Amino acid sequence: MEELTLDTESGSINVDFARKLIRFNFWENQRVWDLAIAPLTEDQFLREVKFLRGSVQSECQRIISTESAYLRRILGASIVAGESVEDRMDRAAIAARWMSLRRAWTEFAQELDGDLFFSTCEVETDGGRREMQVWQLVFHVLYHSTSRRSQILRLVAEVNKPAAFDLSLLQHLTGLLRG
Repeated sequence: MEELTLDTESGSINVDFARKLIRFNFWENQRVWDLAIAPLTEDQFLREVKFLRGSVQSECQRIISTESAYLRRILGASIVAGESVEDRMDRAAIAARWMSLRRAWTEFAQELDGDLFFSTCEVETDGGRREMQVWQLVFHVLYHSTSRRSQILRLVAEVNKPAAFDLSLLQHLTGLLRG
């Protein structure tokens, strides 16, 4: 297992570990899709759940929107607050978009080096323009997607039998999978 190292003088993080986290994000997206979303009926996939005021479909779109927008920003395209993907993508479109994003993020991870990781991007937020480092955007995407995947599992539990597997970074890094 790659060790996370931090150089306290420069504040740099091991970029290889960041690459692993990016791979983990899309590995976990695929597991959630295969084990929790794919077994749903179309009604269950689209059903609005009062607990979260959303559906599995809408949570998938939120992940796609964030992963797509932040990668575009990192690569130099402008994004604006609240930018989202097209409304009400069907299941096939979501699956295809997720695969496309996986390829794009994988290409980015392969090209990622320390200079890019610590470079600055300008992001427009509700409060105006703000500069952020690429590492901040990468980790925001990873945190956001992790949070949304847990929301998806909660939604699935509301509309269907809960999926029997754990979300776990440690399982991914060690190769020890349960469920």
